[in-house]
This record gives sequence, C-alpha cells and structure tokens, in this order.
Amino acid sequence: MYTEFYGLQEKPFALVPDPKYLFLAAGHREALAHLLYAIEEGEGFVEIVGQVGTGKTTLCRTLLDRVGSDVEIAFIFNPSSSEVELLASICREFGLPTAARSRVELSEALNRFLLERKAVGRRALLVIDEAQNLEPDVLEQIRLLSNLETEREKLIHIVLIGQPELEENLKREDLRQLRQRVTVRWNLQPFDRNEVRDYLEHRLRIAGLQKPDLFTAGAIRAIYRATRGIPRLINAIADRALLAGYSKGRRQIDARLVNEAAKELPSSETRLSPRPELDVPPVFAFGLVAIGLLIGLVYTVSIPGIPNASAGASVGSANPQVAAPAPQIDPDRDFEARVRKAGLRGSVASSIDAVIARWGYPALERKELDPNLIATVVGESSSLRVSVLRSNREQIRHLNIPAVIELEFSETERRYAALLRIKSEQRVELGLNGEVFEVSSRFLDRIWTGRAFLLWNNYESLPALTRGMNGTAVRWLQARLTELGYLNRGDASGEFDARTVGAIRRFQLEKSLADSGEVGPETLITLYQLLHYGAPRLLESEELS
Repeated sequence: MYTEFYGLQEKPFALVPDPKYLFLAAGHREALAHLLYAIEEGEGFVEIVGQVGTGKTTLCRTLLDRVGSDVEIAFIFNPSSSEVELLASICREFGLPTAARSRVELSEALNRFLLERKAVGRRALLVIDEAQNLEPDVLEQIRLLSNLETEREKLIHIVLIGQPELEENLKREDLRQLRQRVTVRWNLQPFDRNEVRDYLEHRLRIAGLQKPDLFTAGAIRAIYRATRGIPRLINAIADRALLAGYSKGRRQIDARLVNEAAKELPSSETRLSPRPELDVPPVFAFGLVAIGLLIGLVYTVSIPGIPNASAGASVGSANPQVAAPAPQIDPDRDFEARVRKAGLRGSVASSIDAVIARWGYPALERKELDPNLIATVVGESSSLRVSVLRSNREQIRHLNIPAVIELEFSETERRYAALLRIKSEQRVELGLNGEVFEVSSRFLDRIWTGRAFLLWNNYESLPALTRGMNGTAVRWLQARLTELGYLNRGDASGEFDARTVGAIRRFQLEKSLADSGEVGPETLITLYQLLHYGAPRLLESEELS
C-alpha cells in the first residue's frame, strides 16, 4: 500500500489502539494528572466525560499503566445491564469465583477481598468505561460499592468514563446521592489545531517517517475543519488522504486530498464547515483584489486641489523635497535604553508577561513586581512552575524554553528581560513591555548575570526522583527512558535502582546536564522537550540545538 511510497514502516493512522502511538494533548495530560491525584489521595468517585473518539479509552488504558504496583485493578469496558452481572464482572476482574452466586454473595465476597487487600497495604481501583450505558439501578449499585470502607478510608476507588450522556444521567433526581459523591470531574475536549498538527507529526514519526511536512499547512487546517480535533476522525481522514495521495502519485498531502478523503466518510461523522476559517473563496478574493486596485488608482491619480499622496512633493512643485534618510538605530543601545527606563520592578512584570504569553496564559494584572515574588505570582496565575538557576546561553540552549533573565548594567542597576528566542549564533530576541527586541548575542553575554528563571510545565505532576523511590512516577520515568533508548525494556523494575540511575546519567551527559543521576527540573524539562509535550521553544530550528 502507501507505506513504502511515503517511506513509512507501517500504517500510522490505524484505528486499532496501539500503546506506542500514545499521544496525550494538554487536556489529556491534565485529566490523567487529576485521575492519578484522586487515586493517590483516596478520592471515592471520579467522572471523566468526552465526545465519541476524543481518546477516553486511550486515557483509561494510560491510567492503568501508570498507577502504582500496589493497586489492584478491575477494568470494565462494556458494562453489564444488571446489578448482578456488574458485580460478577467486577469480581471476575479481581480474580474471584462468580459461578451461581447471588448479588448478596457477590457483594460479601468482594468486601472480604477488599479488606484482605487493605490489610496487606494494597488498594483497589474500579474503572468503568462507556459508563453512559449504565441503567439507573446499576449506577445505584455502584454507589453502594462506594460504601465499602474502613473507619478511615474507602476500600475501593471508582472511575466512571463515558460520553456526555453520562453527565446527563447523573443529573437525575434519583441519582443525586451518587452525583454528590463525585469529587473530581473532567470534560475531555478534542484537540485544538496546533494539537492536530502535533498529533499527525507524532504518529508519522513513530511510523518511521523521515521526510518532514508530509501534510501541508493547508491539509492540517482541512483536517481540523473536517474533524474538529477528534482523534478517531483524524485517523480515518489522514489514512484515506494518504491512500488517495499514493494512488495519484502525490508526495505531499494537500487540502484538496484531505477534502476528498473527508467526503468518503459518512456525513454524520465529519463536521465540514461551510465557511472554512481563514480560507477565502476565489470570487471573494478576486473582489478584494479589485477593490484594492481601485483604491490604489484613486490614490495615485491627481485630483484638482488635492496633493498627490504618492508623490514626494505637491503636484506642480518646481522644487520637490527629497526625503532625508532615516537615522540608523543601534538595536543593542535601543534595548538598553528601554530596559533601563522600565525600572527594576517594571522590567520584572513585563518579562513574566512575555514568557507566560508564549505558554498561552493572559498577562499579569501587575505593572511592577518584586523579583523575589516571581515564583509566587506565576504559581497563582498559571499552572507553570518556576526554577531558578545560574546558567549561560549554552545551557539555556539545551533546555530550549523561554526564560526570564537577570541583567546588570552596574553594581546597583539590575533589570530583567524575557529571553524568547535564539535566532542564530549572533542574534537573540528579548521581550519587554509587549515588544520584541533583536539584539546581538555579544551584547547579551555582556549584561546577563547568568541568573535565569525557568517557567515550565510539569505536565505529569512528577516529584523530584532519586534512588530508592518507587511508584507511579518511577514507572513513568522508566517507560520514557525505555522509549528513548536509555533503558532496556527488561530493566524497568518499578524501582529507582542502579540501572535507572545509570540510564539517567547517560541521558544527562548526552544532553549537557549535570550528571547527578537524579531527576530534577532541568532533567524533566529536557525529557518533556524530547517527548514533544508541546512547550514553547527557544530555538527556531533543530540545527541551532
């Protein structure tokens, strides 16, 4: 088929779930973090809802992979239609006998099992997918399960995952007691357009694509319009578009191929917009050009009594004026004058605004800010964390995220600016007061104290990891090290052992980090970058890194 034609090792957009193609957008990562937190904290009920095809089952299976080894799991995919059948399914998942047992017997067996597990330090998790299909009496049985508890805590944690109808079902008056017990709710949203692009690139890369930009920017927009970011539909249309491109000998997939592929799907599955965003119909575009030409014509023709605006002097002038060349502005000196004028606290506030804007957060409601309050204010206004380090341009280059940096013009004159981009070896971009300044690297090195405030997203809500630790965070780390080739699959023990320390050190040395063998902010930032978690980048191209 098309795989060899496009240099792929396998089909990248198969509809069958494959763990190696796992892609978690920001909403999925936040939902996963909430789930893991709720389980760790012993919350009773968690509810996750999302449209068909938004990745609920993928999220569910990822959760099961990341819970601690001390958790017993019962995963019910197609919930049964009766209370007894549901109890039997749960008992079967926990490995309990179910033959010819009544509801009372099944409940008693399950309670004994949970108490036994609790006595040896283990927890129990029940996950029910497609929970919108549960009848009210079955949902009530699930509520009764949540009554199984000791004097201090619940014996079982319950996660309900379903389509939006689940939320509507829980609003029933006869289910109000269950609704009141739901402590964590999350509405899983489709991908935005940038996430659609990242999703396509991620799956193509895993499938072995070497050539970038297989899908044009127009094709990505067309896929987003046709699917509105629903992963299952993205897979279907992308697969058909690749097949269509192969049949026509097209080495790149454009919007026309995508639109043709979308028409092959049932109309109920795609949501083609009658007015594509940012796309201008040809007739309308022609009209705009004509209007522009007409305005230009009126603007350049001399009208009696009105000066010709396009000329260098008034019409009929015998002595036209020649415009003097604009004075050249030194970008370095211009920035220095601006940042000094901003003052210490003003430069701090505007620098933070510039960096958090790159992360998609609104500006702070402050015009001035004490540098000692940077971490506090950022934490209050966003989900970003702040790490302070002594660094230089080379180290910041490897971490590859924008940062607030400290500048010094004299022993008593400090200022701050946002380091937004490294454009080349010679030029960088700094942000201040809503403007971007391109200055020389030599100038920056002269005034930068080396102190930097890294604003970063701890997507997986991981703690600092050191030797001897175990649990969900360590399992996540080992899975990623295996994925990146730093740890052998059989060495992922769930314990932060000597092999894990060695793998981390190799990773840190390769990425020019301090080879401590421990996982702190800088190592996590670099891991997230390599795993394409979508953070804003400091470098414009891979060649600079």
